[in-house]
Amino acid sequence: STAMALRRWSTHARFLPAGFFPRKSTPNSWNSSCSNRISKAFSTDNGENKLCMVYGGAGGLGSGIVDTFSQAGWQTASVDLIGNQAADHSLLIPSGDAWGVASKKISDQLTEMKIVPDVIVNAAGGWGGGSVCDEKIFETVDVMLSQNLLSAFASGYLASNHLAKNGLLVLVGAAAVASGGSSSGMAGYAAAKAGVHNLVSTLAEEEGLGAKATVIGIMPNVIDTPGNRQAMPNADHDKWTKPSVFAKAILHWASDGSATEKFPKLENGQFYTFETLKSGKSIADYINGVETAYLYKSE
Repeated sequence: STAMALRRWSTHARFLPAGFFPRKSTPNSWNSSCSNRISKAFSTDNGENKLCMVYGGAGGLGSGIVDTFSQAGWQTASVDLIGNQAADHSLLIPSGDAWGVASKKISDQLTEMKIVPDVIVNAAGGWGGGSVCDEKIFETVDVMLSQNLLSAFASGYLASNHLAKNGLLVLVGAAAVASGGSSSGMAGYAAAKAGVHNLVSTLAEEEGLGAKATVIGIMPNVIDTPGNRQAMPNADHDKWTKPSVFAKAILHWASDGSATEKFPKLENGQFYTFETLKSGKSIADYINGVETAYLYKSE
């Protein structure tokens, strides 16, 4: 069931949950109503205050986005199974509820706390292998849909009810799936991410979120999170894209949106592929072919 999948979201040992490796976090022993106690003062009456809400904000990618926006002077809100004390607001997803019930409770909290996000990012997700001949394929599909696709639908639902006018919704797809490469060894994951890609296009239509918002998809290859390093300790981590690269791009698009030497232009319904290339001691990050960051490792 979806409720069972939600409970397994961050705990199923078989999968690699990219969005759920907490840092500065608090175990989910609280009741969701306790989120008010760790919220800093925020007033939507101040037009200069901007707020970024991250679904999966306590994980490896999500916490990096929270940190980047906080350092830029934005208010931040984390929505996750566990709390993120680095965020100005930390809302806890009720782990025993079905998706619809849990999303409605989060929506009610946002209304009660008068939080109107200017940006909503779905940083939740995970990877699981397996083909259709695997006897556990249905278990895999259940978890992949929960981690990747249903979390994207939850973010879209919250955006439809709470995103500020001219706001930005960011969903996370997968470059490997979009490129049309072999997905036979990760059938459930590929199907879930393909659904996310379709959802981006659907929400970008006028009948989706309409003129109220810009909806984009970011397409990572491998994200450099503690969880991924733990799962693949022998990989060349220099070829993985750091969370800060995604966060800085989203911050630029949320603040300006114009094309620059380091960032492509923000366009509704667009997909942005992130790639990290290494040549000798040189490491460069690209977004749709635009070099956004460069590092020379002297050691």
